[in-house]
Amino acid sequence: MSKTSHKTDKQMAFALLRLTLGINMLGRALVRLPDAQQFAEGMARNFADTILPEPFVLVYAYVILLAEAVIGVLLILGWKTRYALAGMGLLMASLTIGQILLQNYGTVANILIYAIAVYLMLTNTEHDHFGIDTGFSFKK
Repeated sequence: MSKTSHKTDKQMAFALLRLTLGINMLGRALVRLPDAQQFAEGMARNFADTILPEPFVLVYAYVILLAEAVIGVLLILGWKTRYALAGMGLLMASLTIGQILLQNYGTVANILIYAIAVYLMLTNTEHDHFGIDTGFSFKK
């Protein structure tokens, strides 16, 4: 395999992972948006026995929807990719706290997979060559 081909493969891999994470984040938001109030109220019910006050949980449920939608769009387009990944990492950290409070350790493990993907992408942004940030070019 030539050095150029190897570089292009890494660029393609980065683009595909970024696209997949973006679709995942945007999809989660789009599925929940039509029933946003039901999602928020259900989340508040789930956290009723934790230290988090209900008004905080209700507001944060809407923040989650907005964050997922924005992060998803940014990742799909490859626009402000580093900021989108940093935002996704912070979102995953906050979701981890909530799931620990609920003692949902299986979900915490799933969130860790997202965190690992964010880490891998942030440490390999030099391979981000197909998106708005880079002019949709595999040549850079």
